[in-house]
Amino acid sequence: MQLRIYFNPAELNFVETSVEDIYIVIDVMRATTTMTIMFEQGARHVLAAQTLDQALEAGQKVPGRILCGEYHTETPPGFDFGNSPAQFAQMDLANQELVLTTSNGTRALFACPNDSIRLAGCFYNGNAVAAAALALAQERHSNIAIVCAAEYGYFALEDTACAGYLAQELLQQYPDLAIHDSTHGAITIYENYPPATLLEKARSSQDLLALGQKKDLEYCLSKNSSTCVPMVTGVEAETGLLRLAYPATELVSI
Repeated sequence: MQLRIYFNPAELNFVETSVEDIYIVIDVMRATTTMTIMFEQGARHVLAAQTLDQALEAGQKVPGRILCGEYHTETPPGFDFGNSPAQFAQMDLANQELVLTTSNGTRALFACPNDSIRLAGCFYNGNAVAAAALALAQERHSNIAIVCAAEYGYFALEDTACAGYLAQELLQQYPDLAIHDSTHGAITIYENYPPATLLEKARSSQDLLALGQKKDLEYCLSKNSSTCVPMVTGVEAETGLLRLAYPATELVSI
């Protein structure tokens, strides 16, 4: 079993990917942290949209869903809520369906092979997502890939540091895991930029602090606070949205 880390979803265009591999998608600040908290608060589904227009159109086709979105950290016009994990942590989302689109994280889910298993990973569910990925990879005799959402196509320090943290978690749980050079690089970055340092140094942290979103950062930089592991379970035919669930009891062929 092998582990490879991609620091930007665009890297997937230049390698031979396998639909059998397990993909952990990371957008620490904030999409994958937000998804995890949505399920903690009882959401039935989170439906990931690739673009703002796709999300808005889907909201019109299926009334009653909560429309959530973010573009350059702001809530777009026409959306019910933004992408704040702290806000969703205070909400009762029991049995709700939420549509979510973000500048980076939801797009990274779409960048992975269409038929692949995709898990939403972050510091917040680090131990749990590592365990889930290993169990699935062992069951399918496949490899694991960690995909950093990056920031508008550029390297994101917090996503790479989180990838290094997840790599350590994976190696702790499965020491025989074969690792690529990218894994060594991500682990080195995590060791030099743990969450406390990311709060001070990461550009995304500074942007959120400037908007008064310090509480979001408390969730985004908290390690192993959740056992929820959001997982893509299919594509909704009517809208083209990726359907995520937890627990993933309804996995279908995509």
